[in-house]
Amino acid sequence: DTSSLINTNQIAHKYFLDSLSKSKTAKEYLSSRGIENVVIEKFEIGYAKESWDSLKIIIEKEGKMKDAIDLGLLVNNKNKIYDRFRNRIMFPIKNSSGKVIAYGGRTIDKSEKAKYINSPESKLFYKSAEMYGIFESKQAISKKDIVIVVEGYTDVVSLHKHGFENTVASLGTALTKLHLKKLKRYSKNIVFCFDGDQAGRNAAWKALLNCLPEMTDETNIGFCFIEDNKDPDELCNENPQKFKNIVDNKIPLSDFIFNNVMQNLDLNKIEDKTKLTRIIIPLIQQIPDGIYKKLLQEKLCSLTNLSIDELFSNNIKEETHKRESKNNYTIKLDTTILSILLEYPSLYEEFEKNIDNIIQDKNIGDMISLIPTLKTNNKYILNTFINMDNVKADLFIKCTSIKPIEKNINEARKTIKRILDEQSLAKEDLKFNKILEKWRKKEHLSEEEKSILKAGNKSKKV
Repeated sequence: DTSSLINTNQIAHKYFLDSLSKSKTAKEYLSSRGIENVVIEKFEIGYAKESWDSLKIIIEKEGKMKDAIDLGLLVNNKNKIYDRFRNRIMFPIKNSSGKVIAYGGRTIDKSEKAKYINSPESKLFYKSAEMYGIFESKQAISKKDIVIVVEGYTDVVSLHKHGFENTVASLGTALTKLHLKKLKRYSKNIVFCFDGDQAGRNAAWKALLNCLPEMTDETNIGFCFIEDNKDPDELCNENPQKFKNIVDNKIPLSDFIFNNVMQNLDLNKIEDKTKLTRIIIPLIQQIPDGIYKKLLQEKLCSLTNLSIDELFSNNIKEETHKRESKNNYTIKLDTTILSILLEYPSLYEEFEKNIDNIIQDKNIGDMISLIPTLKTNNKYILNTFINMDNVKADLFIKCTSIKPIEKNINEARKTIKRILDEQSLAKEDLKFNKILEKWRKKEHLSEEEKSILKAGNKSKKV
């Protein structure tokens, strides 16, 4: 029951807030980092005492031990149960509705090896889909129509203090497609801010790769880098205007692609021109059809002195073939899920992280990701789809004209779960078959692949 889990998080949240109000050490640490009361209150930052059982005692009294272990607030290690977070500044991670779904804990002990500890994933928290600060930032993002994405909790808090209230952070993980879909609900103008070192630039490139399938004509994505071994938190405390200038002078995604790939190439050499096309073409092909994609193709043409047909005709044929041979069964499943969600839209929040991973049709995926944005005063105004572009309007009419066979929300929930389970098994089968093919060709297998092959052989004849 998610409501019970949310309630347990709220009990812990109250404990962390109370602990901060009574801890001189924790308050002095926050003050030394330039984190003032106004943002402490805004983000409801707390403190976990240097104790193995302070939270456990409270949780036990409330009869919430199982929930607290499931949420990772408590650790059950060989039947010894104790507090996970100890002597740490606590940053509550909230969903877009403001409910606390997890925590990030920053140690104030310099000798502690683990600087940050996050809650493990749970029924409430899936780190590849959540952003820190999204609840506190969403109004400013919508108002300014731009979102700044940084890497750390303290970066977000510090930037909000200095007026950059449209800032969020990924949760210790690379940016994913789910993150991007969530951000685009509030603004299609996104700036990623990374450290200027090689690790930061590698993280930016990974983010770029996940952005490509979402680069519709109305999407505007840029990248900026903080040099001199500083992070946004430090730079903002020293010189907020300099940070603003860096963001304002962001590198557009299109330039970032070409600049990175061309960095060590000499386009006077045929070999380097060939290498450029070999790397760039697959990236451009991931971008949805539109003006933006066309302009990138033209830029590559101007750099290579080749025509669009010469560069892309074979790739277009391959893509067309893939689309034509795409499994009709999968397309039918996408439509089934959309039809159910248009009838029972509240189910999207329940299955969001899994649904976004299996939808193959981009237009259907876009419509599904828009459903939560059409909620006003606990009601879904889904007729809004009719006033959107022709593709979405046609899909809406098509899917709502065929009522789901499910008689109620419980039956609909079971259908979605069945589809998700089927797709998960299909992915496992595909992975197994690829490993099996490698084994038959006597190619090297990793230890993980050997384990998968061994487990699969129990139910499949080789």
